[in-house]
Amino acid sequence: MLCKDMEGGISEHALCTHMATFALKVDLMTLFGNVSDDSKITEFHNNYNVCWSEMESRLGGKFPEPGSEQEENFQTALNGAKDFVKGVVEIREKLEITEENERFIDILIRHCADEDTLLSDAITYVVGGFHTTANSLAWGFYFIAGNSAVQDKLHAEISEHCGKHDSIGISSINKCVYLKQEFDETLRCSVLAPFAARYLDEDILLGGYPIPGGTPIVHALGVSLQNPEYFPEPSKFDPDRFSPENIKNRPSTAFQPFGVGKRICPGHRFANMEAAVCIAAMVRKFEIGLVDGQKIEPVHGLVTHPSTEIMITLKQRH
Repeated sequence: MLCKDMEGGISEHALCTHMATFALKVDLMTLFGNVSDDSKITEFHNNYNVCWSEMESRLGGKFPEPGSEQEENFQTALNGAKDFVKGVVEIREKLEITEENERFIDILIRHCADEDTLLSDAITYVVGGFHTTANSLAWGFYFIAGNSAVQDKLHAEISEHCGKHDSIGISSINKCVYLKQEFDETLRCSVLAPFAARYLDEDILLGGYPIPGGTPIVHALGVSLQNPEYFPEPSKFDPDRFSPENIKNRPSTAFQPFGVGKRICPGHRFANMEAAVCIAAMVRKFEIGLVDGQKIEPVHGLVTHPSTEIMITLKQRH
């Protein structure tokens, strides 16, 4: 069930499903152009889910036997995802590409030396641009729905800077300071990215321990994001942690959800803007609530996701 009408002008919606659909469409249209065939998007999403589940399974040490049904299902789904990208490439190669209609896939087509590299890079950017955004939006609305004071403050700020019916653009979004605080606190409180990894080029000393070059290092981001020294009552959702005043009271490295330096996520600005526009559009139009009786727990994998579908209620504002 994706949605259901209720009494009093309130409708009930499956939050995670809708956010996944939204994030995937935005991602595909930005990377590949006008991908308007919903059936192909749905097919790609289904193949994507099979591949993602397999990656998380392998992360836990569960590798399929060669020739097993599990391995065959994975390869079928991966080939299906690649076929989707091949279809996009065929369409883009027939178009006259200009500065106005150029997309990321056009840059890959020009610069990738072979098809395998092109397909792998294209799918990698879909993974990076879709999965984290879908889950961050699901967690974001979950926290908003469960915190009326936060929602009221967001609505007041968004109404002031974005208007009730005006287009939401970069200039208006950049004025919404509390909105940025809410999204940062969502990334922290949900532990959206539980860990990161780096591969050492040279010997280093870490915490007093010598680590030889060539050693893979796993960064326990979830530990840092829940550190009570920098985030008192770490399980509490409080966007004011990220007010300009409070940010000054802790090291900059205490919160780096997109990484830092040369290895920072190349899409971090896009992800922040996409989430901000979606949240602003929803909050200024609807009062958002949680359906009673739900028990939502975080499931930590490559990305932290809710343990089950989150059902929310929407009531249109006047």
